[in-house]
Amino acid sequence: SVDYPEDEAYDLYYCKYNGWLSKELKALQHDFEGMLARGEQECSSRHYEHITYNQMLAVYSTGVARESGQPTEDEARFVGDWTCAMGNAACDMAYCAYSFCELPDGTIGRYGDCEGWDPVMGMPA
Repeated sequence: SVDYPEDEAYDLYYCKYNGWLSKELKALQHDFEGMLARGEQECSSRHYEHITYNQMLAVYSTGVARESGQPTEDEARFVGDWTCAMGNAACDMAYCAYSFCELPDGTIGRYGDCEGWDPVMGMPA
């Protein structure tokens, strides 16, 4: 697993706002071909043809620099579009499904905060 610092929040909201904390994706954590196909499906519905690296970096940096360290939903979706522009969102989708969960109180948990998380198996579906 990634040693994600407790005081950083960007990826948690990046994952949430892109819809990558779903049970569907958690079920694909150990299915490379399935996750790859789901990533292709995800990217087929996005608009990313003309995103440059500098545009993505400006949007990403704005969210990280915010006092909360969180992207807005639009910023998160834009950076998600960038992953599609780079070829496929499956890697980020798998990272999100493995690492984070929505907790009963509406906050986002990471790793051991999430009931049933296992370092080998990831999040339970």
